[in-house]
Amino acid sequence: MMMIKHFCPSNPTICLCRTVQVFPKSIYYLSTNVDSLTNENKKQKIHSQYPLLDTKFNQYRIAYHYRRSIELLRGYLVFRIFSIHAFVNHQDKIAYWGRRILGDRLFKNILKVTAFGHFVGGETPKEITPAIKRLLNYNVKPILDYSVESDDNSPLSSSSQIDLMHDHNTTKFIECIQTSHDLCGPNNLVAIKVTALIRPNVLKKFNTILKSMKNRSSLPPLFELINQEQTNNKIVVLFQDSVNKNLKEDQNQISSNVTFLPDDLTEIHNLLIRLNKIAEACLKHQISIMIDAEQTYFQTAINYLATELQRYYNKSNTPVIYGTYQCYLKDTLNSLKYDLALAEKYNYIFAAKLVRGAYMEQENRLAREYGYESPINPSFEATSQMYHTCLDEVLNNIAKRKPEQVRIMVASHNEDTVR
Repeated sequence: MMMIKHFCPSNPTICLCRTVQVFPKSIYYLSTNVDSLTNENKKQKIHSQYPLLDTKFNQYRIAYHYRRSIELLRGYLVFRIFSIHAFVNHQDKIAYWGRRILGDRLFKNILKVTAFGHFVGGETPKEITPAIKRLLNYNVKPILDYSVESDDNSPLSSSSQIDLMHDHNTTKFIECIQTSHDLCGPNNLVAIKVTALIRPNVLKKFNTILKSMKNRSSLPPLFELINQEQTNNKIVVLFQDSVNKNLKEDQNQISSNVTFLPDDLTEIHNLLIRLNKIAEACLKHQISIMIDAEQTYFQTAINYLATELQRYYNKSNTPVIYGTYQCYLKDTLNSLKYDLALAEKYNYIFAAKLVRGAYMEQENRLAREYGYESPINPSFEATSQMYHTCLDEVLNNIAKRKPEQVRIMVASHNEDTVR
């Protein structure tokens, strides 16, 4: 997706990069190992209407049956092209000269039938409908993703323009929730990114202050307060007073020079309102949202907001809010344990997806440039170990609490992890 954004920097689009295979509650296994079928007593009834779970990933016909041959060929070509380092390293120049030589319209059309078409389901609900229907025919539910995030502030944009953009993104997220319900029915998933709803520098400041606190659970319940009174920013003033009290008690020096300005408080209040609107739309349409993880200089704040949303909205049998845990980070297990304990303490459903992570190169580069220890695990094996340990921790918590009180999505492309 990073490459697609460089090639086609148009308006954000509804993206079908993620799918989830839905199986019945009773899952039937058939090993591809012939020896396992020799014992008649161990044979299990296989329901032909559901795909077989192939733990060796050898049943390619089942895996790709919903794909047309031309789509498989396109996927292979895209994979081969993006494996060329020179192509990836010079993508900006290629995109620039492609537009200059071919024109924006022809260049965009070429992308739509190649890389863009491979990764993105469509730009409108009408465009994504055929792809969704085809997936649903094979019992695969799509996770709609209005793909927009931010890492830097535009110096050319005024505060009012930025607010309008964030309000526009909120509207689009809600439209995505509506579209998911209309096309896929209830109990489906939509992904969002918090950086689409607030200025990055304010979120960074929020993140720095939260990281400096030893006991974030003592802060006021934000979304309980938001739903009591949405007319002013007294809530964030109360929040700031609570933060200042905690930092003073901790005698923390990290955030001694980091304080919220009045505009920052207004922006945080607006963020809470936007997130609350999105969560309310999820309740209305019986859709859940996954709050994506982002860079570490945002992630503590994002994770805090996700747990606060869970604390208010994950009270029924179906979780509305899912958080995300990046297992390429060294501190993920500690964060996961803390949040599991918090969910048990306040009796709400813990819901999360486990991922490896998407910002490794940037995180390592920043660590080298600024001379601090990289937050990223030192090796692929260490990340895999972290992933499996985190999954074990969640499974142990499921055994400890009621199964419906803990929900987990294994969001991994790694075969060993999926097994």
